[in-house]
Amino acid sequence: MYLSSKKHILSNTLIFATAIQFLSIIIQLVLQSVMLNGKNQVDMLDDSVWAMQHFVTSFSIVFIVLVFFIAIKRIRSYIGVVDEEDRAMMGRLQEDSLGKELSALPAEMIYKLLFLWGVILVGVGIIQTMVLVMYRKFIVEINTLDDIPKVFKVVYNNIDGFKNLTIVFALLLGIVITAVVLENRKFTIMSIIIAILYLIAFCAFNLKKVDLFGAQVGIGWTTVVFYAISTVGMILFAVYLRIKYRGV
Repeated sequence: MYLSSKKHILSNTLIFATAIQFLSIIIQLVLQSVMLNGKNQVDMLDDSVWAMQHFVTSFSIVFIVLVFFIAIKRIRSYIGVVDEEDRAMMGRLQEDSLGKELSALPAEMIYKLLFLWGVILVGVGIIQTMVLVMYRKFIVEINTLDDIPKVFKVVYNNIDGFKNLTIVFALLLGIVITAVVLENRKFTIMSIIIAILYLIAFCAFNLKKVDLFGAQVGIGWTTVVFYAISTVGMILFAVYLRIKYRGV
């Protein structure tokens, strides 16, 4: 069976979830800049900044779980209207009578993609939090060594890319799986290009310090690529799905 072409449950859910992630990043950046204003200290070594980041991130994960829970419950209620053994016949009847008013994919396939992206985006948030906990522990231990600025910069430049590596490729895997389902080569090619850009940033570029609201913040290029993919990239991906595929 199919949904109405006007539903767009998958793309809308991806947009909402990504918007929450994007808002979380903006809030963290603004609060971090305010809290570090006038302090000559790395953000990861400041206990109050670290607590704030965990608080905001935890809330964003909870809201993303809620968004996917509501979407999955909604699509299951639509699917549950028709008995399982009658769904194939219902789909054929819908195709014969409604045509372009139907979603580009069957309702059950949209449900599976929705569940897949829920697992990926919630999993990304949880894994990122766990990795950052261990990463901070490592940085705090480094801070006890001699010649701290030099040691910190060398270590940061060489390992910053690792903390987002698996998360980036989890997002790209979700895009590739969606591409296979929709038979769209553009998504696969796009994923390969993004993977190459991430690896270039990982291998070639170093830590860059920038002034943000009066505070100096260290930014790794791999982190820039990661946040670009997980926010702007995901929103563009969801908008493309909404425009290109009816009811997805």
